[in-house]
Amino acid sequence: MKNLIYLFSLFLIITSCNEDQWLEEEAFSFYTPDNSYTTPEQLDIAVVQLYSNVSNMLYGSGANGDSFTFQYTTDVGYDAIAPNHQLNSWGDQIRPETRQIGEFWNDFYQQIYDANVILNRIDNIEFTSEDQRNIKKVEAKFFRAFAYRGLVTMYGGVPLVLEETDSPKRDFVRASAAEVWAQIIEDLTDAAQLLPGADEVEQDGRIAKGAAFHLLSEAYIVTKDYPKAITAASEVIDNLGYSLMKDRFGTRSDEPGDVYWDLFRRGNQNRGSGNTEAIYVSQYEYLVAGGEINDNLPRFLVPLYWQLKGNSDGVNLFVGPTKKYGGRGIGWWAASDYMLNQVWQNSGNDIRNSEYNIIRDIVADNPESAYYGQKIIESGSITEFSDPLKRWWSAIFAKSTPINNFPAEVGDNQANSSYRDRYVMRLAETYLLRAEAYYLDGNLDAAADDINEVRERSMATPIGPSDVNMEFILDERARELFVEENRLMTLMRTGTIVERVRSFNPMHNGTLGANQIFDYQNLWPIPNSEIERNTEAKLDQNPGY
Repeated sequence: MKNLIYLFSLFLIITSCNEDQWLEEEAFSFYTPDNSYTTPEQLDIAVVQLYSNVSNMLYGSGANGDSFTFQYTTDVGYDAIAPNHQLNSWGDQIRPETRQIGEFWNDFYQQIYDANVILNRIDNIEFTSEDQRNIKKVEAKFFRAFAYRGLVTMYGGVPLVLEETDSPKRDFVRASAAEVWAQIIEDLTDAAQLLPGADEVEQDGRIAKGAAFHLLSEAYIVTKDYPKAITAASEVIDNLGYSLMKDRFGTRSDEPGDVYWDLFRRGNQNRGSGNTEAIYVSQYEYLVAGGEINDNLPRFLVPLYWQLKGNSDGVNLFVGPTKKYGGRGIGWWAASDYMLNQVWQNSGNDIRNSEYNIIRDIVADNPESAYYGQKIIESGSITEFSDPLKRWWSAIFAKSTPINNFPAEVGDNQANSSYRDRYVMRLAETYLLRAEAYYLDGNLDAAADDINEVRERSMATPIGPSDVNMEFILDERARELFVEENRLMTLMRTGTIVERVRSFNPMHNGTLGANQIFDYQNLWPIPNSEIERNTEAKLDQNPGY
């Protein structure tokens, strides 16, 4: 993937000018939008920017942990700082003026703008072959569809912008959700036909046709065309060379663990490493310019364990953060009891809940502590009552952090990034999408078979057709895809966000708080800033806001 990252860093070279020429007054020597897309190489830099946009939005996390909005506002997690912190309370804090509401809107539309620029200019560039041109064209269409899928899922019908915008425009009107989904399907259909196969892409990280078919399956589920959803998912599962990883593999397969653990070790995510399950992988390159995303998942999700004190003596249980326990976590958000315990009831030997994948107890390492060398839960050195929000201790999800595998140069106090590539799409999810389509189409036997493909890899007890319903599918997605899927969008897409936040989010269900979420909040509001600047037409607000 370093080649793909390197292309983006080349942008600095292409947009620079010779110093002597720069001092001349002739304007054509400056870098401008009109002369920036004149070669296939320059165009490809713009395409790489689309990949970077997705990575930064889904995995970049600044001081406010915006990318984790997709997790802690749902059934699987919550903000562990305070009941009223950030977006913990839907009723109070999901408003048209809320910063995150506007930022995600802007991120999606920036992606659409960038894709439209490429599509508007690509036919004026001389390529060595039409196949080369078409691949770049449908990469742009895929990412435009990806952005519109986010917008329509989170905000409902939104303005459709399909041409490059080169002057101020203040007369946007909302298309219907059906119209937006129709455009998504059109773009993805083109992409599915013209993108290369999984073994034909230029390098790891580039999308192949499997990514387009995967997203098409979801789009057809939303539009209730279940046979087409099944066909699209089946193309990925049966015809494109993907398969679930069922045996130990990769960089640390000789260590204690299991195949699910292997899926999330550094260096194991791409097809080039032998991983046939990966469909679309966001790339991360350590110490490569343009390749490092501020992916602080370990920092935000790993508990603040290293500040725990023993009950009997008040002495720190740990000498400080350590890489063997996932690094310098601050417990900014935490998994809910639903995610930690309820979905695992009667789970038997499900390896996704094994000691390797969810670490529920760790050993105190401070020699000055009375509990030195003892497990902190087993020994009773801490109590739940002393940490009701579970910021200091709940569990460590091994998939969220490179336990004992941070780069050598990274010290214990700096170990707060994942330092690895991240799955955007994985074949296990494709099986669950097809199961959902089968269920909604009334074929419970086929739905159970697909769910069991995922469960059997994890040594979970197979289910029968009578067990299949939407609740079970969402539970299985939580078990398999925690911190991978965009959980907020999954629940919005299935129309279950309000119900499941009320039931399982502890800041709303009375466990830690009784915050409100209103019935109309299956959609977010249109940002007020967009409505106010749209002075030449009416941009309607979503009901309730």
